[in-house]
Amino acid sequence: MYEHGSHHVGSQHPHTNGSAAQANNSPLDHSVINDLLLHPTLAAKRMSIAAGKALYEPASEAKAIYFIHRGQIRSYKIDEAGSGRLLEILGPDDWCGEAALARHATYGEQAVALVASVVTEASVDRLMPLLAHQPRAAVELIKELSHKLSTARNDAAGLVFDDCNARLLKTLVRFSDSAAAAPHADGGVVLRITHQQLAQAVGVARETVSLALTQLRQRNLLRTGRNQLMFNPDNLRTFVRGRDKTHNAVASEG
Repeated sequence: MYEHGSHHVGSQHPHTNGSAAQANNSPLDHSVINDLLLHPTLAAKRMSIAAGKALYEPASEAKAIYFIHRGQIRSYKIDEAGSGRLLEILGPDDWCGEAALARHATYGEQAVALVASVVTEASVDRLMPLLAHQPRAAVELIKELSHKLSTARNDAAGLVFDDCNARLLKTLVRFSDSAAAAPHADGGVVLRITHQQLAQAVGVARETVSLALTQLRQRNLLRTGRNQLMFNPDNLRTFVRGRDKTHNAVASEG
C-alpha cells in the first residue's frame, strides 16, 4: 500500500513561494475566485476535513471541485494492486477535482487530507452555468487548468526521457514550491516528506530514492532529517542544467 505519512508531517503554513500557479508566473486572482465561491447561485459548501480523510476516491462520482483554504491535500493515482503514485501536494489557494470539470464519470484518483484542512466544495452543475456570466473567474480557472495540464505533460515526459536521478531532482524542485515546504534559515527550504512518499512521486522503489538522496547529500546539495529534506531549489536547478548539458554532450559524441 502507498503511504500517506504521519499526519504531523507538513504543517499548515502558506506556500513557500506562492501557489503552483504563482510558480508559473501567473498568480491566481484570489479575489475573483473568492467572489465566485460566495455567489449565492453556486451554493458552495465550506467544510472541515480531518487528517487522513479522503475528499474523494478514484471511483467516486465526479460532481464537484474543491478549493483549499487551509491545510494540505495530496492526490494519488491508484493502480489495481492498491499501490499509489503521489501526483500533487496542494495547499491554501490551490484546488483539485478537475475531472469533474471535464465531465468525467469518476475522479480517477484519490485526494487525501494530510493534516486537518478546510475546503470549499463547489458543484460543477451549478458552476458551469455561472461561469458563463463570470468571465474573469472563467479565465482564472482556464489558466489554472492549463498550468495543471502543462505540469502533467512535463511529468509524463520525464517518465520517458529522464532517469531516476533527474526525475528526483525535478520532483524536489517542484515540491519546494508546494504546501509541504517552508522557508529554511539558510535561505533554502525544508520539505516535509518521507522517502516512501518521495518514491511514490518519482515512480521508483524507496531504496532507489534513499540511495539517490545519499548521493545528493554527499555532494552537499541537500541535508536530511526526520521526514524532511533541506535544500536550496536554485542550487538543484543549476545542478540539473549542468547534468543535462553533460548528458547531451555525451549523447552527441556517441
